[in-house]
Amino acid sequence: MDERVPRLLVIEDARDQAVLVGVAARNALPGLEVHIAENGQEGIDFLSATVASDSDPAPTPDLVILDLFMPVVDGFGVLEWIGEHLSPTPFPVVVLTGSANPEHDSRARSLGATDVFEKPKSLEGLGTTVREVVTRFIRPGDILSAHMRNSG
Repeated sequence: MDERVPRLLVIEDARDQAVLVGVAARNALPGLEVHIAENGQEGIDFLSATVASDSDPAPTPDLVILDLFMPVVDGFGVLEWIGEHLSPTPFPVVVLTGSANPEHDSRARSLGATDVFEKPKSLEGLGTTVREVVTRFIRPGDILSAHMRNSG
């Protein structure tokens, strides 16, 4: 049985938006562990460490929230990397993008995205969307159970 607190990896180049996503996720599920990668390459580096062959791999996220348009490696590149290195994907990858282009949505899904959401324009809308995404893929009881197991 998994004895750890569920983890969220946010891969988003706009630091303020990444922090807001993290805050909204923790508001939805207090105790959720949130990691932020500021571009696709940082996200790949984080995920690469989860499959490292050494005896102490990094923690695997329970959910990834991914932006599509970032410098260094974009979200499509991250999805391609995940598909090539983590098959089957051990966690859902939800795209949260500013693009309303249906071709971007279709491409992300074809590369393995679990779901695609357009970024809301308001802070309240962003909070609502993140709360919906996080609670859909991470059950609130998972965090409480982990805390209870860890505190004895």
